[in-house]
Amino acid sequence: MSNESKIKVEERGRKAIFLNPQQTTYEVGRIDGCLVNTGKKADYFVSNATKTVIVELKGKDIRQACAQLFEAAEHPSVKPHIKGSLGFLVICSRVPAADTSVQVAQQKARKKFGAKFRIFCNQRELSISDC
Repeated sequence: MSNESKIKVEERGRKAIFLNPQQTTYEVGRIDGCLVNTGKKADYFVSNATKTVIVELKGKDIRQACAQLFEAAEHPSVKPHIKGSLGFLVICSRVPAADTSVQVAQQKARKKFGAKFRIFCNQRELSISDC
C-alpha cells in the first residue's frame, strides 16, 4: 500500500509513474515472480479504489507484452487484486511503426475486458484514469 504523490514501478530502464496528487491509497503488487511464477505473466499491478492497471515493462516484443497482460488479467492469483475497472499499460523500448499488434491489443482490451490499452516508450508519468 502506498499513498505517495507519485507511485512508481520500474525495471530494466523502463518506468511507469502514476500521479497521485490527492495522495489516496494505492496497492502496488509484483505479478512476475510473486503472484505468478509460471507461464506468461505481466510485471505489476497498480490499483486504487476504482481502477486497476496491469503493467508490463518490456523491451520491444509488443506481441509478447500483450499476451502477458491479458493472461495476467485472467490469472486466479491476480483476479482478487483487480478493483473496479481494468486498464493495461506497456512501457517498452520502442513502439513498432508498421505493426498492427498494438491496434489488435487495443481492440481485444476493449472488447474482452472493457479496458483501455496504452503503450509508451521508456518512461511515462500519467494518472491511473489515463489507462
